[in-house]
Amino acid sequence: MRVHAVFDENGEILALAEIVEEGDDRIGVRPVPGDDRKMAEFTVPEECVGKPLAALAARYRVDDASGGARLARR
Repeated sequence: MRVHAVFDENGEILALAEIVEEGDDRIGVRPVPGDDRKMAEFTVPEECVGKPLAALAARYRVDDASGGARLARR
C-alpha cells in the first residue's frame, strides 16, 4: 500500500491519503499541500498495513534529507 503524505518543515505528518491503483473501483483523493508544506509518496510500513492511517502518522515522521523524503520512526 502506498500513500501521499503532506508534512511540515519539522517532518510532522499533517495529512495522509491512500494511493488508489489504476483499475481499482474506489475513488482516490490526493491532498494538496498548502504554503510551507511538502508532499511525498511512501510505501506504508508492514506494521501499519491494515490499520488506520492515523497510526502511521503517530508512529512516523518524515525525514526530508537531501537524498529525498523518507519515513522515520519517532
